[in-house]
Amino acid sequence: MISTIVAFGDSITQGANGLKPGEGWVELLGESLKSFKVRNAGIGGNTSAEGIARMITDVLAHMPGLVLVEFGGNDAVHDARAVSVEAFEKNLKTIHEQIKAKGGEVIFMTFSPVINEWHAWCSDKYYKKWGGLDGCVEQYREITRKMAKKLNCPLFDLDKLIREKIMAGKKEYYISKDGVHLTRSANKLIAESVLNFIKENTKYEVSGT
Repeated sequence: MISTIVAFGDSITQGANGLKPGEGWVELLGESLKSFKVRNAGIGGNTSAEGIARMITDVLAHMPGLVLVEFGGNDAVHDARAVSVEAFEKNLKTIHEQIKAKGGEVIFMTFSPVINEWHAWCSDKYYKKWGGLDGCVEQYREITRKMAKKLNCPLFDLDKLIREKIMAGKKEYYISKDGVHLTRSANKLIAESVLNFIKENTKYEVSGT
């Protein structure tokens, strides 16, 4: 039995861009799990390397527990903070090793879809060879999927969940007009889906309210 769940990631985890307090998926998950401490360790703009730099205080101090690890979008930035796909793979391995060493368990999460034409970097020629920023980020999603399999960790494919929804309906219902952050409706969907995923794919006895 665990008492703490830590959501560790970037703005997608933090719940950014216009959401009111309590509307992010981590907070909604916490509302459904009254008997657990659900901690939001998401910081907007973080790469996986920047996440590792704050692991001791933000994650490891709360072990043993279950950690939902979500990075990759900011690792693809076109500036000095960029993290190569090779380094990203090593970073996920390091994150996993450090959590396991403290008695914790890991669920990897993929970064959510990017709507290229809505994003501020839509005209950045750097991303042209991938067909846009979303294609570049896909490399990091694939590494996340690969490492989950390699390290025998559950994978919550957040990208697949949201992508299927935006392909079947209105993009703006799930993705904000900046092309990357998630709407209130998307966060509600994620919270419900993560709760069910934890129930079905971990050894822990987790029940909602």
